[in-house]
Amino acid sequence: MKPILGILIGVFTIFSASARSPILAAFIIILITLLYLNKLKYWIALLSFVLLFIVSIYILKQSSVADFEFIRRMYDAIFEGNGYGRVYYLTKGWDVFKNNIPFGGRILFEDGLYPHNIFIEVLMSMGVVGLVLFFLYFKDVWKFKLKYVTNNIYYLPFILFFIQYFVLVLTSYNIFANLEFWTFQQYLYL
Repeated sequence: MKPILGILIGVFTIFSASARSPILAAFIIILITLLYLNKLKYWIALLSFVLLFIVSIYILKQSSVADFEFIRRMYDAIFEGNGYGRVYYLTKGWDVFKNNIPFGGRILFEDGLYPHNIFIEVLMSMGVVGLVLFFLYFKDVWKFKLKYVTNNIYYLPFILFFIQYFVLVLTSYNIFANLEFWTFQQYLYL
C-alpha cells in the first residue's frame, strides 16, 4: 500500500507543478530498465503507454474539457517544441561563456535565474577550466561497469536514481540545488 501511495503522491506533485522533466526522467529510467529486462511484452507495454499518453494529451488539449496547466505544457512540449524559455536561458548562458571562454563570466543572470542545464551553467560560471574540473570530479564514474549491476542487483536503484537526477540537471535546477545528484553519484564509486 505504501508504494502505491508514494506513487500517487508523486504523480499528484508532478501534475500540480506542471513539471515535464520528471516525465522525461521516468521514461528514461523505464527505458533503461527495459533494456536490462529485455522482454518483448514490456517493450510493447511501454510503446502502448507512450502512444496512449501522447494521444491523451492531444485529445485533452483539443477538447478543452480538462484545461490544466500540465496538459497545456505537455502539449506545447510534444507538439509545438515549446520549452517555455529554456532555449533563451541556454543561449544566454552560452553567450556568457563565449565572452570569457577560459574562466567563465558569472554564476547567475541579471534576473537571478540560471540556464537550467548543469553543463551550460558550469561553462557560464567557470569556463573551460571549470568544465575540466567538473569532469575530473566525475572521472571515477567512467570506471563504473554495468556488469556490477548484473552481478549485484542491489546497485540498480542507485544507478536509476543517479540517471533520474542526471536528467533533471540537464533540464532543470542549478548546480547547487540538486543535492540528490551529488549524493547518488557518490554511490557509483562503491
